[in-house]
Order: sequence, then C-alpha cells, then structure tokens
Amino acid sequence: MVNIHGNLSKEIKGIDRDEKWSDLWYIFKPEGFEKTLAEMDATERENRRSIDGSYSALENFAEWYQEK
Repeated sequence: MVNIHGNLSKEIKGIDRDEKWSDLWYIFKPEGFEKTLAEMDATERENRRSIDGSYSALENFAEWYQEK
C-alpha cells in the first residue's frame, strides 16, 4: 500500500465530478498542493497520481474513514 501524505482543508472546496470517489475529495489536499482534489482539473489530478501513485491509496483511506 502507498502512503499518501497531505492535509485537510478547513472548508469544503471544489466541484462535483464523475471522478469523485468519496466526499473526502472536497477536503483532502495532497502534500505539495494547495488545492483539494475537487478543485484540481483532470490534468492536475493525473499529474499528481503520476508523482505519488496515490489513486488506490486514497480509495483505501476513504473506505477506512467511512468505516470509522
């Protein structure tokens, strides 16, 4: 499993898109980025994934978080 570091936004930011995997995408800001995943356009999200390989790890985090 890949560990993904980042921060949580103090407010809900961004827009709804088909790529949304969880409501967490409105508040999660990956390390090195000033935007939540919901604020990023498709190119920014794809570039981030190629840097940290995070897509499946974030899905795993969302599943864990929703269980708690």
